[in-house]
Amino acid sequence: MKHASVFLALLILLAMPHPAGAQSGTEFAEVQVISRFGETIQFNVRIQSSVPLQSATVTFREGADGGQTRPLAIETDGRAAYTYDARLNALKPFARIVFWFTATLTDGTVTESGRYNFAYEDNRFTWQTRSEGMIRVHWIEGDAQFGAAVLDSARRGAQSAGALFPVDLSAPIDVWVYPNAETLQSALLLGGRDWVAGHASPDMGVALVSVAPGIEQGIQLERQTPHELTHVLLFRRVGAHYTRLPLWLREGIASLTELYPNPDYDFALAQAAASNSIPPLADLCDSFPPDAAGAFLAYAASRSFTQFLVDNYGASGLNSLALAYADGLDCEQGARQALGLSLSQLEARWRESTLGENRSRVIAANLFPYLLLLILMLIVPVWGAAERILERRRHGR
Repeated sequence: MKHASVFLALLILLAMPHPAGAQSGTEFAEVQVISRFGETIQFNVRIQSSVPLQSATVTFREGADGGQTRPLAIETDGRAAYTYDARLNALKPFARIVFWFTATLTDGTVTESGRYNFAYEDNRFTWQTRSEGMIRVHWIEGDAQFGAAVLDSARRGAQSAGALFPVDLSAPIDVWVYPNAETLQSALLLGGRDWVAGHASPDMGVALVSVAPGIEQGIQLERQTPHELTHVLLFRRVGAHYTRLPLWLREGIASLTELYPNPDYDFALAQAAASNSIPPLADLCDSFPPDAAGAFLAYAASRSFTQFLVDNYGASGLNSLALAYADGLDCEQGARQALGLSLSQLEARWRESTLGENRSRVIAANLFPYLLLLILMLIVPVWGAAERILERRRHGR
C-alpha cells in the first residue's frame, strides 16, 4: 500500500472578485485549510481591519447540516486559526465541508466572510484517478488497467440501474476503491462489522468499495461497484426522503443491479425456507440483523423479494413503490397504494411462488402468536367458571 509522504494542504481562495467585508473595512485573506484525515483540520485566515479585532470565529458544516461554530486564536498581526480534532468528532469521509469566518471588532461591528468549501478526502493515501463523463473513480493499489476495470464496472452498473429506474448523471459520482475491507472500515470508523465490504453516502454522491487488484477483482468489482453506485442513483431518483424507503427495498434494488450476483444467496434462502427461519419483511424495513449470518440472509431475502416485484409488476411498479414510500407511507401501506396489495400479502405470494413455501403454513405461522393469545383469553374465563362449578358441588350447592 502506497502512503502519501505528506498530508494534503488545501489552499482555499475566496471565490469573489473582492474580499468579503472590504466595504466595512474588514478583509479576510490568506484563507487556508490543512487537513490530516482522521486526525485534525486546521482553519487559517488573516483578518485585516482598521479597527482592532475583538474576537473571531469559524463556522463549518458537512453539506447542509447545521454546523459548528468555534473561536479562533488570534495573533497580533491578525492571523487567526482553529484546529478541529477529528479523532474525537469524526466527519464523513469525502464530505464537502462548507465554512466561513465571522469577525467582531472593538467598535461592535460584526462582519462575515464569504463561503468556502473543501473536500474532506482520505489523504492518508496517494490516489490515482480516472473519469468518464460524470463518473470518477479513484484507487490506491493497482495500475491503469485496474482503474479502467473500475470505471467499466461503474459505467455498466449505471446502465444496470437504468433498467430499473431513470438515472441522473448530471452531477459527479465518485467511486473510491480501497484495497481491503479493513482499510475501508478504518476510513468509516465502523469497527466490528467484518461483513462490510462497501458503503455509500448517497447525498454526497460518494461510493466506497473494497477490492484488491488480482484474480478476483472482476467478480468483486462487478458486485460491489454497481451496488454502491445504485444507492447514489436511487437517492437522486426519489430525493431527500430516500431514507423513508424500507431498507429491504433499498438493498434489494442495489443488489439487483449487481453484474455478478452472489451465488450463495439462493442457497441461503433455500436452507432458511426449509427451516422456516427467513425473517418477516416487516422486520427488515428499518434495519438488518447486526450479525454477519443474519445480515447475509436479510440481503438474500431483500434481493429475491425485489426480483419478485419486478417480475410481477415491472420496473414501473418498482418505481411507483419507491415513490410511494418516499411520500411517507409506512412499510405495509406503501405497497398497498403502489401495487394494490399490502406488504404481508405480497410476501405470502413471494414465499409461495419463489421459495415454494406452503401459503397456508406461512399464514398460520404469522397468525400463531395471535391465535395463542386468543386461546389463552378464552381458556382463562372457562377455567375460572369450571373452578366455580366444582367449588359449589364440593359445598353441596
